[in-house]
Amino acid sequence: MRFDLQLFAEDALKHQTPNQLRKGIRSLRKKIDLHLEKIAHPAEHCDDWHLKDKAAQTGLIRHWQKEIEDAEESIQNRIDELKKRGE
Repeated sequence: MRFDLQLFAEDALKHQTPNQLRKGIRSLRKKIDLHLEKIAHPAEHCDDWHLKDKAAQTGLIRHWQKEIEDAEESIQNRIDELKKRGE
């Protein structure tokens, strides 16, 4: 049986304070910036980048893009929670 831990984390948003939600947004934006930097300059962030074949490089970039999408969704969830509270 597989559990989506991200789903459980997002359910806990309703228990976080507005400051915790805002801090989470800031943290996720930093994560997005880092992953954009990794995509733009992968060799600087992956020591064996030039040793990887094209499929592995593409897979790693796709992974970083998925991380960005997940972070953007988490940011939106936090924004929605703040709006629901009238923040």
